[in-house]
Amino acid sequence: MNEAAHPLPASGQQTGRYVFEEHIGTGGMAEVYRARDNHLGREVAIKLFRAEAATPYDEVRREREIQLLGSLRHPGLVEIFDAGSFDDRGSLRRYIAMEYIEGNSVATRLRSGALSARLVADIGAQVADALAHVHSHDVVHRDVKPDNILLTEQAAYGYTLIAKLADFGIAQFTDATRFTDHNSVLGTAQYISPEQASGQEVGAPTDIYSLGLTLLESLTGEREYQGTAIEAALARLSRSPSVPEDLSDEWRDILTAMTATDPQARPTAHEVAATLRDIIRASILEGRAKHTSRRSRRAANAERGSARATVRSADRDRQRKPWVLTTAIVGLAGVVVGTVVGVLLGTHVIG
Repeated sequence: MNEAAHPLPASGQQTGRYVFEEHIGTGGMAEVYRARDNHLGREVAIKLFRAEAATPYDEVRREREIQLLGSLRHPGLVEIFDAGSFDDRGSLRRYIAMEYIEGNSVATRLRSGALSARLVADIGAQVADALAHVHSHDVVHRDVKPDNILLTEQAAYGYTLIAKLADFGIAQFTDATRFTDHNSVLGTAQYISPEQASGQEVGAPTDIYSLGLTLLESLTGEREYQGTAIEAALARLSRSPSVPEDLSDEWRDILTAMTATDPQARPTAHEVAATLRDIIRASILEGRAKHTSRRSRRAANAERGSARATVRSADRDRQRKPWVLTTAIVGLAGVVVGTVVGVLLGTHVIG
């Protein structure tokens, strides 16, 4: 963090509610800060829109994001707590107070390499669930990518961690009038869908395609479409993503479907979430089977060891038995001889 490049704003004089503590991110139209909510005594993330003159398009984008976030509530979405304006050193600035996620983004995790298949399934199922909720409200995110998926290390809801979808800055309602800045392509070039790259109308399948590329990158550790923004955007118009042969059939099938060139051939967000939960269940059952197999092998080994010990004990007994028998015979002979001698002596005395 560079405090000189991103000076902390003063506490909002109009609300007196937030104390800005740390700059944690930069977006196209705003800065993001970790702040303290004095009213509720909790940490929040403040998305503070820039005060400099914005184009009418930027203003529409900003207000649309605030409205969208206020209308959506789901465990897989970063929750919005508050929105408004305050005076920052004489400049009136719009802000959104959101849930602070103490963790990393998928993009940050990928800097250390590919993620495990179970982890990717956990992330994908949760993001797909969130997209299903978003799409049910006729909203398209349009910028699903590793940077916009935030992770915490807290296990919950049957997942090994929690994933949340963030940044609705370029989202739009599916029935809204198409409004772009000079007809520019919106989205991040490496993750946009073919229909976005070619300037066509976009709908829910666009988010599915972008999520598919994100999951593919998470499994392989490699970005599928690289190069400059233009090269990456145009590449998907000439070739489909390459899904590795060494992935399981289940993963290959779902990723191939999600990144189909034809938007109508892609599964819905709900179908993706259900499929990834099936993959998670299969992974759990496979793990249990391996654990049971190992436990059975240990029990079998213990049983074989016990049997070998029994055989060795029996061998020792067999080796000891001749000596025991001989000793018994000698002892018995001694008794007989003693008895006979006694009888003869007795007879002699009597006679």
